[in-house]
Amino acid sequence: MPELLGDLERISRIDKSDMLGIICSFPDQLRTSLSAAPRLKFNGSKVCVCGMGGSAIGGDILSEHLCERSDVLLSVVRGVKLPAWVDENTLTIIMSYSGNTREALALFDDAGDRGSLLVAITSGGDLLTRCEEGKFQVVTIPSGIQPRAALGHLLGSAASVLESAGVSTPRSDIRAMLKELGSFRDTLVPGVPARRNAAKRIAKRLLSRIPIVYAPKPLRPAATRWQTQINENAKMMAASGEIPEMDHNQIVGWIEDRRTTKCIPVVLNNESCGNLIGRIVDETVGMLRDSGLEPEVVDLPGNDNLGAMVHGVILGDFVSFYLAMLKGVDPTPVASIQELKRRIG
Repeated sequence: MPELLGDLERISRIDKSDMLGIICSFPDQLRTSLSAAPRLKFNGSKVCVCGMGGSAIGGDILSEHLCERSDVLLSVVRGVKLPAWVDENTLTIIMSYSGNTREALALFDDAGDRGSLLVAITSGGDLLTRCEEGKFQVVTIPSGIQPRAALGHLLGSAASVLESAGVSTPRSDIRAMLKELGSFRDTLVPGVPARRNAAKRIAKRLLSRIPIVYAPKPLRPAATRWQTQINENAKMMAASGEIPEMDHNQIVGWIEDRRTTKCIPVVLNNESCGNLIGRIVDETVGMLRDSGLEPEVVDLPGNDNLGAMVHGVILGDFVSFYLAMLKGVDPTPVASIQELKRRIG
């Protein structure tokens, strides 16, 4: 009899929309989307990436990657209002998988009014229509999947737009790690037993707890992705934070509030973050352990911050999927989000 998380027949009964297949396709999504090559004439020094939820994570990853490699300001906006500095010298990238996200459409109109160089990344909807009517550049990606499951398409397309605009080399940097990412994914699939499968092992530890996922700032997008994927795929409460910021506030709650036994700290790290951050992470973990909290410490693969973030995305996606399987819930539907959208109208 196969182990619970390796039983493909049982998995297929729960995972009715094949979220597993989509998670496995992440490296292939990247490979396909990196071929996007819009022609852009951009001589400015400011980039504004706009999106919500799963459509914005790609912007977060690229922002952290480029902050140490480019003198171009790149900011990610989640909301309905652009920063005051967005103008005709700004490249504004609107990312909305559905093309119907209200916030993204509002930002698109605002950026257009300011004369910003506009590029949209979407699968269709009103955003695609407005781009076609206004003759704005648009990168179209495949439709028919959940926005959070299209991260490979969104991230790769945004990297292509930035490199085409002369903003560093994120497309080339991601392309160089595709083979490595595929090999890493293959270690996490259901056919790999739990004793050799990090995602299965971590999921079993997190089940019936509330994960609070931390990472140093250069890896923060990976922690955010873990949180949101656990929220949406596993239908579980989870939160995320940043090291060393949490050492100036939340560590007090962890150590001095006995109710934290319901929670479990998860710490993502990679040696590329530097010696000082490494020491801070080690001491933070040591204090948590001394208090009997037994944090889950995850040393992410990757030769640099970008590599660690993308490996972290793959690992976190599988963790969230296996949590859903352990709970017996279909990872794809997000009824609460749909209900909120209905109420907003």
